Amino acid sequence: MESYFFVPASKMNKIQELSKLKINTFIIDFEDAIKASQRNDFFLELDNLENAKDYYLRVPLHALSKADELNLTLIHKFIKQGFTKFVFPKISSTNQLEDVLKQLKTDVLEIILLVETPKFYLQLQSTIFKYSNKLTGIGLGSHDFMSVVGGKHTLKNLEVVRQNILYLAKSCNLNSIDIASMDINDDESFKKEVVDGFNKGYDAKFIIHPKQLKIINSIQFYSEEEYKQALKIEEELSKLENKKEFNPIVIDGKIIEQPHINRAKQILKNYKK
Repeated sequence: MESYFFVPASKMNKIQELSKLKINTFIIDFEDAIKASQRNDFFLELDNLENAKDYYLRVPLHALSKADELNLTLIHKFIKQGFTKFVFPKISSTNQLEDVLKQLKTDVLEIILLVETPKFYLQLQSTIFKYSNKLTGIGLGSHDFMSVVGGKHTLKNLEVVRQNILYLAKSCNLNSIDIASMDINDDESFKKEVVDGFNKGYDAKFIIHPKQLKIINSIQFYSEEEYKQALKIEEELSKLENKKEFNPIVIDGKIIEQPHINRAKQILKNYKK
């Protein structure tokens, strides 16, 4: 499972050190992680950050005084400086998303969409294909979402929403990114959450602390039995003269078809020996 690591803009100087932890993607947070009064100062500091344009930026899209009113001043500044990778937070509806996309040159942008309200979540069920060519990933901002709902933030309460966000992403070939966990001390609960997301089919996980990354890297997502079965499938495939003309085969009493071959390849690629 890949990692999307949130780094507060105030700590972007730590990215070089954090890179040693084998993080897949960094997201520099200019929204919730810092004060609004600090945003312009840290914007200027990006000039001193090596490979800054390789990272995603979570940038506020709304006015401070009116949460529903768009203010794209800051993101326009980033785009003018050549930044193209963004995480879109706090979008309240598909109409608002359309307003943002119209005002930005989305053909050159890579956008991860955060779903953080029930209204936006329900609207995307029928409209996601309209926007899919403008997006690279989609994830659930679960804490904001449950705050709006007024419910307790638990995996049980989020089950249906997480499942549907995953399906939205998969239906459009977008990166599916599972929820962030704010509790950095409960290792067992976090591990359970990661494995649950992986077993559902999520491609990646939002991470907020190095400790969480170490836990993810320690998880063996596939069993030894699954690995041995994948090896058997690989061995049988190697015997076929024409791999493009594949017919189902039987291994250990189980019928193996193309979906099983695809999973076997995934296991062999990611199994930690």
